[in-house]
Amino acid sequence: MEDNDVLKSHAAKDLSQRARDGTVYYLVIFTIIALLTPYLSEHPQLMTAMGLVILISTVIRAACVWMFDRFYQRNPQYWERAFIAGILSQSFAWSIITVMSMYYYGWHWTTMVTCLSAAAFSAAAITSFSIHYRATLAYLMIMFIPMLVMTVVINTQQSLTATFLFVTYFVFLMRNAKRLNEEYWIGLRNTHLLDERARELAAKNAELESFAYSVSHDLRSPLRSLDGFSRLLLEDASEKLNNQEKDYLQRIYKAAQRMGQIIDDLLQLSRINRVNFTPQQVNLSNLVKSSFDKLQQIEPQRDVEIEIEPDIQVRGDASLLDIALQNLVNNSWKYTSKNPHSKIRFGTATVDGKQAYYIKDNGVGFDTRYSEKLFGPFQRLHGIDEFPGTGIGLATVKRIVDRHGGQVWANSKLDKGTTFYFTLGQSILESAQSIDG
Repeated sequence: MEDNDVLKSHAAKDLSQRARDGTVYYLVIFTIIALLTPYLSEHPQLMTAMGLVILISTVIRAACVWMFDRFYQRNPQYWERAFIAGILSQSFAWSIITVMSMYYYGWHWTTMVTCLSAAAFSAAAITSFSIHYRATLAYLMIMFIPMLVMTVVINTQQSLTATFLFVTYFVFLMRNAKRLNEEYWIGLRNTHLLDERARELAAKNAELESFAYSVSHDLRSPLRSLDGFSRLLLEDASEKLNNQEKDYLQRIYKAAQRMGQIIDDLLQLSRINRVNFTPQQVNLSNLVKSSFDKLQQIEPQRDVEIEIEPDIQVRGDASLLDIALQNLVNNSWKYTSKNPHSKIRFGTATVDGKQAYYIKDNGVGFDTRYSEKLFGPFQRLHGIDEFPGTGIGLATVKRIVDRHGGQVWANSKLDKGTTFYFTLGQSILESAQSIDG
């Protein structure tokens, strides 16, 4: 019941907005006709009547909009009835003007213009008021029935032809009004369901992230004890242990360190959506160079050829982009570690006419059939014994790129390297120029 009330409230608001927009269009059209055509001087009575109808319609619609903002929530039925009454009175006024034009002018071109105006207003009505089918149907009947009666009363060949055209057009409008009404309510219900699902999903994601953060944080304390005491045993009591016992202790120590790394990565992943987003000018080239400098200090013996396109400037959150680039650089560094001569390049590319950024390496690569698994937490395409890691780094990259309104994807071939692309502040298709060649 509550959902139904919400839908009705949305529909009433749409109805109010459409009516307000329609009033503006009518005023513009009438002003153009009055100022740019000889109608005002040749038919002052007709133009005065039309002006009064438009003025009254404007007042009625403006009043309905004003009433919606103040009274709809108190008494929805009262507002709806008042709105429908105002719209139907407008339809009746236009119908009377058209009938009087037929009576006074006969089948003069002035009559044809008023009939075409009524037809145009009716076509606009089935779109503007498609929210309320019965009101639209009443609008059409009030507009057309007096016109049909008048054409029959005139009883000339032209009027009988007009009768046939009016009936055909009336049936056409009714059928379309019914279809538009059904489509509107289906769309409104679907939108409401999607909004509800989105809210539920956001709440569950927030709850899950909070849970992951709490669990990861609480696991650190006992893990520190496990890591610390196993390290002390290895340092102080290794002489009293046999080889098998030392091996067991080494495994415990390494497992504790790996678990610590997983917890740190999980905490970082859970913080991505929590930190304040502070956009500023960021030099990506400098961030990439800093990441490579740290890695070269750790492994100075590595033969790695690094190429960085200079002065790549973007607008984004500097701390988040630094984390993303560190993960991408570490990824390339790790998966080129078995090459006698590694090559890693950072630069820009044109993707569907828009700018993207990439990190390309000549590492082991992977089968692109499994590329969709890359950016999920704990998803790995290589064994942990072959290439160590937690499987969370690329998931972190994707979350950061998502926060920047961009996309991230990869192109790769087995034993021929991988190129990771990402965009910032734009959404483009995952197709890239031939940088991999």
